[in-house]
Amino acid sequence: MEHPTETDQTLMDRVASGDRRAFDLLIRRHANGLLTFIPRMIGDRHRAEELFQEVFLAVWMQRRTYWLEHSFRSWLYGIAMNKCRAEFRKPHPVVIDFQADPLLPLLAGDPTPAETALASERAAHVARAVAALPDQQRMVVVLRIWNGLSYGEIAEAMKKTQGTVRSHMFHALASMRRYLEPRMREG
Repeated sequence: MEHPTETDQTLMDRVASGDRRAFDLLIRRHANGLLTFIPRMIGDRHRAEELFQEVFLAVWMQRRTYWLEHSFRSWLYGIAMNKCRAEFRKPHPVVIDFQADPLLPLLAGDPTPAETALASERAAHVARAVAALPDQQRMVVVLRIWNGLSYGEIAEAMKKTQGTVRSHMFHALASMRRYLEPRMREG
């Protein structure tokens, strides 16, 4: 029986013994987060959907290697990061469509056309700033800001220290600030 309050670790314990319903529940529970993370990392929504499937195939194939003492979310994002890294190593260029999925929501309420255009332009600037970051920094920014992972979870997923993760965030934000400040003054 599936119970919505079951922890990820409890579900993974069931998955390790071959329980496909528990696996389906984990997929549903973590789909939104991964479908936010992967496209922002690789910039191709169609390829991101394929990688999403590859991530959960890897979870199923590695289900007996998961240690219940560790955060499932960190383990899952570690697999997703490895899939993204493999994608980065492929010879094809990464093309990011900034207009299809802007990183920032439009203004709340009923914005005027000018406000909508300004918000869209700013979202595109932020998307370009994030896309220009080195892979490690981009991973930290996306996982922390859009996926809400703690520095500890990110460190565990990346197999880095929290200090290294915080350093990546510091340098990423500094780079983004340098990129965005002159562009935001123009708008």
